[in-house]
Amino acid sequence: MKKVYYGLLSLLCAGLVSCAKDEAQSSLKGRIDVRVNTDQSLSDDVSRAAGEVTEPDLKDFALTIASADGEVSNSWDSFEKFEPVFVEVGTYTVTASYGEAESEGFDALSYLGSTNVEVRKDETAEATVTCTINKAKVSVAYTDDFKKYFSSYSAYVSSSKGNKVTYTADETRGAYFVPGDLSLFLELTRQGISQKITLNPKNFTAEVKHEYRLTMDVDASTASLNIIFNDNPASEENVSINISDEALNAAPPVFTPYGFKSGTPLEVLEGETVSDKLEAYLNAPAGLSKCELTTVSEALKAQGWPEKVDLMKLTEEQSQKLTELGLSTRGLGANHDKIALIDFRNVLSHLYCVADGNDTHVFTLKATDALTKVSDDLVLNVTTRNNGFAITLPESVPYGVNTMTVSLNLEGDPSQVTFWYMFMNVWQEFTAEQVDIQPGAEANKYAVTLTYPMPLNYTDTNVKFKAEHRNKRFEGEVRVDDPELTLSLKNGDADVWATKAYLQVTASAKSRASRTISSSTVEIQYKEGEDWKAWPHQSYDAETGLFLLTGLGEGASETEGVPYTLRAVYKRGGEAVSLSEELSITTEPKAQVGNAGFEEWHTASHSFNVSADIFGNPHYRDWYLPWNENEADIWWAVNSKKTMLSECTAANLDFKVFPTVSWSSSNKANGEKSIQVATVATGAWAVPTGGAVTAHAGEIWIGTANDNGDHASEGHSFVSRPTSLSFWYQYSPVKSETFYMKIELKAEDGAVLASNEIAKGASETAGKTITLPFEYSVNKKVSSIYMVFKSSTADSPEYNTKVEMEIAGKNQTSHIGSVLRIDDIKLNYE
Repeated sequence: MKKVYYGLLSLLCAGLVSCAKDEAQSSLKGRIDVRVNTDQSLSDDVSRAAGEVTEPDLKDFALTIASADGEVSNSWDSFEKFEPVFVEVGTYTVTASYGEAESEGFDALSYLGSTNVEVRKDETAEATVTCTINKAKVSVAYTDDFKKYFSSYSAYVSSSKGNKVTYTADETRGAYFVPGDLSLFLELTRQGISQKITLNPKNFTAEVKHEYRLTMDVDASTASLNIIFNDNPASEENVSINISDEALNAAPPVFTPYGFKSGTPLEVLEGETVSDKLEAYLNAPAGLSKCELTTVSEALKAQGWPEKVDLMKLTEEQSQKLTELGLSTRGLGANHDKIALIDFRNVLSHLYCVADGNDTHVFTLKATDALTKVSDDLVLNVTTRNNGFAITLPESVPYGVNTMTVSLNLEGDPSQVTFWYMFMNVWQEFTAEQVDIQPGAEANKYAVTLTYPMPLNYTDTNVKFKAEHRNKRFEGEVRVDDPELTLSLKNGDADVWATKAYLQVTASAKSRASRTISSSTVEIQYKEGEDWKAWPHQSYDAETGLFLLTGLGEGASETEGVPYTLRAVYKRGGEAVSLSEELSITTEPKAQVGNAGFEEWHTASHSFNVSADIFGNPHYRDWYLPWNENEADIWWAVNSKKTMLSECTAANLDFKVFPTVSWSSSNKANGEKSIQVATVATGAWAVPTGGAVTAHAGEIWIGTANDNGDHASEGHSFVSRPTSLSFWYQYSPVKSETFYMKIELKAEDGAVLASNEIAKGASETAGKTITLPFEYSVNKKVSSIYMVFKSSTADSPEYNTKVEMEIAGKNQTSHIGSVLRIDDIKLNYE
């Protein structure tokens, strides 16, 4: 059946037409007039005649006219308000609609139609729009045999949109559904059956402009439920189901939730998860046939999560997406049986709020067994509490700085936020070292200082910035100021030493002509309390263009430097005419090496794998280590194991074997001890002629030793740049031997920044202090320090036949060569 509605053009008089032409004048415009046809027919798979459909009223049709680019130029919520319209020459799409296209139910009838028209100058284009029903219609009927078999009954149809339309026992109307997958459910009660049962006997895909009739029939002789599809008893789409008392009494599928209660909202912070289980356990005694998951979540939908899916018949794409978004299942694959598990715990981290407030995500599980019995719905209702993620950017950043502070609002862990900057049209992520997050005065508010790898010195384009937290993103831009004066560190922290700092002062491009940087025009000031004062020791190098501040770091400790707040002031005639932004620096600490006075020692006992002494006792020797027992931060290593692992026979007990490194309490500069590095001879001693003997030079170094007493590593972490090294020493060589000493300061990349050495240290019996200066090759931060002392530089050190000397505070006899004593190592900062 068709019905035609005409626009009001036919009612316009000739005078109105004439006036309209006058208005159009010579502009490139034409008119559009519209008439609407409604086609109310429905078809099904057997091309059955159309059912009766209520005719909509003209006033309930809406109308839109859109240009070729999709922009709506005219619209009317009621067709009776339409009048022909003048539009620019071109192609237009005219669309008429009735009802809500996405609604489903008995009163959800809707129509849609559109057509294209070509508008020419000074002509009227007539658009004829035929509107057809844009949904599928479904009706349910029951035979007398069906009504006799069950004491009560009803049906409902569930759609892929997640809607549920109920058909009561006396319902004769058809309901309208958006085209897609539909499932028929029957809720039945039979006399003698303990409880109402739910069956899911029919599933089908509904097409637009089709009508589907499902007739419920019962064959009592075979205890079968027969569903006649579209009034065609011979159709292959009809179904027959066992409804014997035994089958009806069989237990339906049952879901058991763990970690939640069905239908009760579970609140979690956006992007977070729960520590306990969040699982649905499914038991289907008759065997599983279907397990449907219906999801209502705008966040998951945006990420590709299907709104409705059978977990037992997933496509490869669906399975991959659900797994990617955290869903885990067991027992629902090809080898499914009677039990299954659906785990939602890891899904929670993918939930986010699409708007400013909290958001709700609903997961509904429904299972069907082999007898088409249906479980009660299990509903996981999750409310994500909005974490308030928001970024506030500064209006601008000073010219030439390499830091920017933004405000972050977030309930949750701010370290989970990633920050990005644009470089060469590519987004680059700030590293952890470039992000400093400090809590603000209010809860969930943070000040985030970002350190760029380059100065922000471009004013022609804005600084592009991005921040991401899980599924949320912020993008913005910040303007770079063009200040008259900028104070900065040209080489970053490497320009700040323990007692000095190199500063760069630049004038802006606009003020460069009137701002000549020199020691007579620019003054570096520091903040003391609320007052600004000129730094008393400053100079300017015109060749490098840098200011040098000396005399910094007063009061620094071995672990902490001294902070300063500085600024540059441009002066004219003694008066300040412009100021730079403030610059905060912290000097390097005046660090020292560990156990520099060698007062800390402990003794370890070593057992030799050799024959016992004449009394049958195993041989033990003590060796001495320059750090406290159980020390967490060990600086020094010794090569004493070179002598401690030598042989010692019972026949030569007077020739002891001693460590190459020990302490001396009688030969020192200050304190109670110094370190004693001695050459020791070891080997198999034969009486009286002697045997093979090896002499080892004593050695101590910063690093670690292996089991053979050799270097396993060299160096210890260090952060400061001293100007020189001082230490006290005493050296008693055998014959004309010399000692060796070296120190190195290295950068993080391994480059040696400064070093010094004593290649051939001469005899010094009284003891004296020596100072070795450092010259730094490049301006980099120090990362490690290495130092080594050796008692002899000879390839085959000499030794005395028998010497009595102090070994760790005791006078003992051994074969000792050259002896070097070291004390009071000090790194100087000037």
